[in-house]
This record gives sequence, C-alpha cells and structure tokens, in this order.
Amino acid sequence: MYLPILLTSLSLSTSTAFAAQAKVHNKCDFPVWVTSVQGQAGPTQNIPSGSTFSEDQRNPDRGTGVSIQVTTTEPGPNNPQPILVLGYSWSNVTGLYDSLSTVNGFAFKGKKLRIHNTEGKSVEQILWYGEPKPDYTAAYLKGEADITLELCDDFA
Repeated sequence: MYLPILLTSLSLSTSTAFAAQAKVHNKCDFPVWVTSVQGQAGPTQNIPSGSTFSEDQRNPDRGTGVSIQVTTTEPGPNNPQPILVLGYSWSNVTGLYDSLSTVNGFAFKGKKLRIHNTEGKSVEQILWYGEPKPDYTAAYLKGEADITLELCDDFA
C-alpha cells in the first residue's frame, strides 16, 4: 500500500532533480537585477557581481516561453530602463530554443555577452561583442541542456 505512494514521490522528485537550468552569471563589476517572466513576472532578484541567478527550465505555458529580464538598475513602475532579455523555450517534443534581445535600449555597451552551455554540450553560442546584434534564435534538438548568459564575459 505504501509502495505506490513512495514510487510516485520518487518519480516526482527525480523528474525535477535533473531539470536543465537557465542561468545568468554576473561577471560585471556592478550588480544586476533579474526577473523571470512567463505570463506573469516572478520576483525580481538582485544579483551581485560574481554571483549567478539560476532556475529550472520550464515548458511553454499555452505556447509562451520564458523571458529572463536583466537590468542594471532596480526596476520599478516609474523607472523605464534598458532590458536585456534571455528568452528560452524548452519542450521534450520540440527541443530547446534560446535567444538574446533588448528592449528600451542597451545598458551593456562595450561589454561582451554570451549564451552558452558550460558542460560541453554542443549548444550553439550567441555572442555579442559590446553591442546588440539582430535578434537571433539558436536551437538545440538533442535533449535537455543548461544555458548560461554570461554578462561582461572575457571570451576572446
């Protein structure tokens, strides 16, 4: 009688224990603010220099992916500012799609930005060398993979 409950609990815990991550690693010498949005905005988190924001990748909700919004000043209703957007959509049916874009300008002028996988998987990198590039979406169709947005990166 207890075995089915135990097995169900174990299967639920293992399904999220190994979920791929979406991360923002702040290598800048200033803090950033990160808000994860999928339909509604989650809580905004301050990410100090040298720290990382991380969340389990989520499946699309009624066709809507996730927008991880990064700002260089604390967001507020009377504080319009440039927003850097790491967008992603993950599904075991369609794969992982990720992109980098901006809204209301660009606050990372002269800073290198990179989306990549830090575990050696062949996830296509998106590189910005100090200025925004046209919107581009990369695809990884070989299963789950972590993605990390490196702010103020030091790649060559």
